Amino acid sequence: MTSPRVRRVIALYRKGGLDALKERVHPGRTSRFTPEIAQDVRTLLAQGDRTWNTRTLSEYLQDRHGVTLKRSALNAQLHRLNTSWQRTRLVVAGEADPQEKQDFEDTLEVAKKGLLKGG
Repeated sequence: MTSPRVRRVIALYRKGGLDALKERVHPGRTSRFTPEIAQDVRTLLAQGDRTWNTRTLSEYLQDRHGVTLKRSALNAQLHRLNTSWQRTRLVVAGEADPQEKQDFEDTLEVAKKGLLKGG
């Protein structure tokens, strides 16, 4: 303990006794991830109609609720909800036609970045 801290503790003790030395709750800032948003995310993920990651889920929260969360904060919130996102693997299932396989490999980087629209 540093000497300024020791002086503060002594001053607190003199002012209020042992009760003044009890640890107090430090609530911090209120989370922007409200219970309503948490329920919306639970419902969204339970639908299972698409694959979500923290980037797409963060964009959804911004569009739908006007809430901006960093991906790491969103990941922590998902953990609190006992859920998580799963990264998908972009691979050709089974034995593909050699030409289709080559076409897929040619566009793989574009697909990974999410720049492909439609079909």
